[in-house]
Amino acid sequence: MKRCWVAFLASILVLSGCGQPVDRALAPPPGASTAPASGLHARHPWTKPGVLRFASLNDPDSLSPLVSAYQVSVDLSMFWAGYLFNLSDRNVLVPELAAVEPTLANGGIAKDGRTITYRLRRGVQWQDGAPFTAGDVAFSWHAVMNPNNNVGSRQGYDVIASIDTPDRYTAVVHLKRAFAPFVNTFLTMGAVPIPVYPKHLLARYPDLNRVAYNSKPIGTGPFIVAEWHRGQMLRMTANPHYWRGRPKLSEIQYRAIPDENTLATSLRTHEIDLWYNASSTNYPIASHIEGTHVILTPFAQYSRLGFNTKRPVMSDPAVRRAIAYATDRKTLIDKITFGVNLLGEGDQPSFSWAHARGLRSIPYDPAQARAILDRAGWKLGSDGIRSKNGRRLRVEIASTTGSATAARLAVLAQSAWRDVGIDAEVKTYASALMFSSFGEGGIVQTGKYDVEFSSWVAGADPDDSALYLCSEWPPHGYNTFRYCNREVDAQEAIALGTFDRAARAKAYTRIQHIVTAELPEFTMWFSRRFDIANDDLQGYAPASAVTTFWNTWNYAI
Repeated sequence: MKRCWVAFLASILVLSGCGQPVDRALAPPPGASTAPASGLHARHPWTKPGVLRFASLNDPDSLSPLVSAYQVSVDLSMFWAGYLFNLSDRNVLVPELAAVEPTLANGGIAKDGRTITYRLRRGVQWQDGAPFTAGDVAFSWHAVMNPNNNVGSRQGYDVIASIDTPDRYTAVVHLKRAFAPFVNTFLTMGAVPIPVYPKHLLARYPDLNRVAYNSKPIGTGPFIVAEWHRGQMLRMTANPHYWRGRPKLSEIQYRAIPDENTLATSLRTHEIDLWYNASSTNYPIASHIEGTHVILTPFAQYSRLGFNTKRPVMSDPAVRRAIAYATDRKTLIDKITFGVNLLGEGDQPSFSWAHARGLRSIPYDPAQARAILDRAGWKLGSDGIRSKNGRRLRVEIASTTGSATAARLAVLAQSAWRDVGIDAEVKTYASALMFSSFGEGGIVQTGKYDVEFSSWVAGADPDDSALYLCSEWPPHGYNTFRYCNREVDAQEAIALGTFDRAARAKAYTRIQHIVTAELPEFTMWFSRRFDIANDDLQGYAPASAVTTFWNTWNYAI
């Protein structure tokens, strides 16, 4: 997540070609519909042929994923930018700026795993007419590693020793050590999911934090950014020189609407054609809007309570465990998400090959929560709140404004936690402040919270090292829990250093058991992406990891 965070259910880490196809046959909640077959309906009068109008809660802080803290920046980049690979709706890598996937069989991967050769696609142009070359690939890596750029994490890119460009269409990456997730992640969707950037436009800048490019980027994608009015609308037009051919849509209009009720109204009045990643709190109403259909996609994303283990109260594992036992996740899923999302443990979705079977579940058990706190020395006071060594058991919950899910969850959590003797205060922040980078003073990155409500978007590869490694504390990574366990570090080293899937799965199983026992974070539920689309929208085939917008050139309406 760089951009792994999203406003709570309103925020990719690493992907690879070894993910398994996702079972889309999970039973939807009552009333869920599926996309109608092409040709079975007449075009609605409100549809604007060739123009896709879509929206979500989030306004990007930048259109450039390199320096953005938002998942939405990655999502929008799929329209204007280019990556070496995309991940399809079947969890299969689709070469984009790379011509082929490097493998041991085709010689793209050296036997020792330390040299990766990317053969690049010929005939691709930047949207200003300049040719795309291997120099752009090498420059993009340097941009990630430039210490002057406000990049959330360099994990994965810092294993690169050098990049050679023997010709205009070959990039040879030399690694310091074998790194299993790297093969298909470089400039695809790594710990920092970034597209390939134009060297000829950006190499002259000492840093890319506030360059004009971030508001009107030049890419290699199917659409050209025409105008962006922050907080209002981003408009993109078809790229007539796109390497796959002119896209089917003529125009894209994206609106950031930071209120769920307003979003639902916009869909009902047909001012927008697609509400993507909609909050499940709107399921009962939004799933029955005339002329639309619901799309539910199991996604590599989970919602969580993140604990800042360096804050005095949250440093006590007993407090974290008591909070888990005092939280009725099943009821919250039913009441808040209306059954859209799925109960689960750990950070690996059930469809991942790295998901640990038999993880111990923490049931809702207030009596057990009280007993844990009693044994840890947290004594109940006359006002019903516990104290220990003169310190009151009071926690600050950080949440985002504008999210009905977060608001309802906060109210229910406050009541449930108080029942076991924990005083919880909710502080809400605009998502721009909540999830900004460390350098920009983001609440989560700088650790100004005890408990935070958010979602984490992962990828098809199970690499979760950016979450748990001791070396990944902000400002150097996304271990915002400030968690450190040397055995976890050792298991991550095994998982990252071998291409043997069985060995990797064994390491990730051990990591999940440790993390679910020590609870730097507590998984609330695993997501099914909930989209509501105009029946006239065709070609939208959402992927189950990284971003749903992998085939934007093929959309039509």
